[in-house]
Amino acid sequence: MSLIAYLGTDTSGSSGTLSPTALSVQQTIARVTSGTGKSGTAGTSGASRTSHVLITIQARRAAAEKADAGKDGAALAGELRKGLDEAYAAAGTKDTADLTAFSGRALAIIALGEGNGFSKTEAAAAKLELRARDRQSLIQHMTATPLTAASLTAFQNERLAAQALMSAEEQQLREASPALR
Repeated sequence: MSLIAYLGTDTSGSSGTLSPTALSVQQTIARVTSGTGKSGTAGTSGASRTSHVLITIQARRAAAEKADAGKDGAALAGELRKGLDEAYAAAGTKDTADLTAFSGRALAIIALGEGNGFSKTEAAAAKLELRARDRQSLIQHMTATPLTAASLTAFQNERLAAQALMSAEEQQLREASPALR
């Protein structure tokens, strides 16, 4: 199976249909990759003018990666559980949290924590988000460089180097889940 076919394979279930959570995660990913982001307004010295600040999803992820790197795994899992519960309460439904800005380590903890504080749906959504990030990385690489054997080798070497720098939780998840290698 080719790398492109592998990344395009839907592993969310054997029936070929997506769960509502997987569908909402994919829709959120589509919105993020289409260029929409979060924006806020800030006043300028009390004047009536306002400026808009666009915080990209990459910037939010980088901040989350930095913040999560120094935390204990159990403490981070507790924070994630609390944050997800708050997101569910704000949305008024269960299992509809937006995982796009979570760090890779946070997603790995959710995916590995099935049964230990995180539901199967949350674990599946976390794995789906990680696969979407891997797929987006490949797409960005393929659109930035001509598709050749050398460029695919370079991409693979970059992925291996990045994987070596991942947290222990991310490495454990990727080792345990062939779809995330």
